[in-house]
Amino acid sequence: MCGEIVNTPGVAAPIQELILSQPIDIPVFHEVALRLQQMLNDNSYRIEEVIKLVHEDTALASEMLRCANTTYNSGKAPITTIKDAIVRLGSQQIVNLAFTASMSHSKSDDPIVNRYFKNNWYHCHAVAISSAWLAVQIINDQKPLEIDADEVYLVGLFHEIGKLYLLKSIDKLIKEGLFRAETSLIDNFIDDHYALQSVKVMRHYNMPSIYIMASERHATKQILDPDDHLLAITRLSCKMHDFVINGIKAIEAVDDVESELSLLNMDLNYVYDFVKSITESNWL
Repeated sequence: MCGEIVNTPGVAAPIQELILSQPIDIPVFHEVALRLQQMLNDNSYRIEEVIKLVHEDTALASEMLRCANTTYNSGKAPITTIKDAIVRLGSQQIVNLAFTASMSHSKSDDPIVNRYFKNNWYHCHAVAISSAWLAVQIINDQKPLEIDADEVYLVGLFHEIGKLYLLKSIDKLIKEGLFRAETSLIDNFIDDHYALQSVKVMRHYNMPSIYIMASERHATKQILDPDDHLLAITRLSCKMHDFVINGIKAIEAVDDVESELSLLNMDLNYVYDFVKSITESNWL
């Protein structure tokens, strides 16, 4: 990844270096989620091992069950055990839920930083769900694109992971009295640095290359390649989330989504339908 570290006005160089040098294991991801991902990569797991691992952290297990029973994931009957969740949703979705639950736990005693944590989580979760929804539409329409809804979900969830790392680093320095919790400083610093940090975090955790490359290309706003469907879905989902926040009339700016829709062989009706359903049901 190319590019030099940008100096953010208002933040002294030594403080910038201190923020960026904080250990990545603050942690950004929960250990259980990482171990589940490794088990899935190695194809070396049994359902009993997954259940035992998830139950090592009861708070995480409870949050995973809550996520499994949301409108997006739920079936006809409530999921009441981790075993039920694995059987119904499959191993990859269990990994997805573990990462989702672990990222949702980020909090701060500082009200300003805590708001950033909430907003970052809400956006990444919304993009993950939107991305998976788009992938399902593509698959159901039998479009000639190789898309995996579970992979797409994690790409959406991780697409701005560098922001989470920076917020945790900033929060640590605020507690130590070395950084001021001012919105303008935090906004500018994160915007300047999160692209490089996203890739650094993903590489540190040895995440599969598909997620690293998608995160890097999204963060650096690289131009879409003809076969860059993952990035197209992530960017379209980001814009769809903006439409949900700003109101459905924002979709009238068709130019904003034209390149992504074209690459995915989709039309604007998909975006209208999704944003309308989200706005009416309030399930994001």
